Amino acid sequence: MSAAAKLNREPMPEEISERATVRDDMVNMFLRGVERIAEVQKQCINLAVQHNAEMIDVLKKTAEKVPGAPKLPMLEVANGAVKGYADTQKSAIDFMVEQGRIWTDLFKDRTTTVKKATESTTNVAKQTLERSFAIQKKALENTAAQTKAVVDAAKHQFGFTGTQADAMTDTFQRGMDTIVEAQKELMDLVTH
Repeated sequence: MSAAAKLNREPMPEEISERATVRDDMVNMFLRGVERIAEVQKQCINLAVQHNAEMIDVLKKTAEKVPGAPKLPMLEVANGAVKGYADTQKSAIDFMVEQGRIWTDLFKDRTTTVKKATESTTNVAKQTLERSFAIQKKALENTAAQTKAVVDAAKHQFGFTGTQADAMTDTFQRGMDTIVEAQKELMDLVTH
């Protein structure tokens, strides 16, 4: 058989199987690399949260030893904000790994029928959108919780209770809650 004839012939089933195995091995290796990088990123986030908590603890102890120093409830708010941000970041990392798994599975299945590939792509896109919105909702909820914590801490620390400033902070809090709920409802409308 000539070289040109070998190039133009249909591959044998064992050649197809060998190619698929090599392809799958490469895809799996890529995905393991993505998962390892994600774990390192989440470990770094955990270390940053731990360091932040230790720093706040030192600041609180220092403030207690200084005569006449005000209480620092905002430090607790800051600590909660860092934890919430870290959780949101870790969710985003998990989302990216999950998407990597979905897309690599889709890549492995790309040799199947066009109909199956189209259905699979549609399902992947829908899952991606839903998961993305879930992460965005979590971030919005975190923002609302942190805003409430800041407003409550400010009222307590600065003695706003029963004053004009108290009414303004309540209005600000209700406005933020309304914005967050509207954003969540909009995301629900898009996904349903």
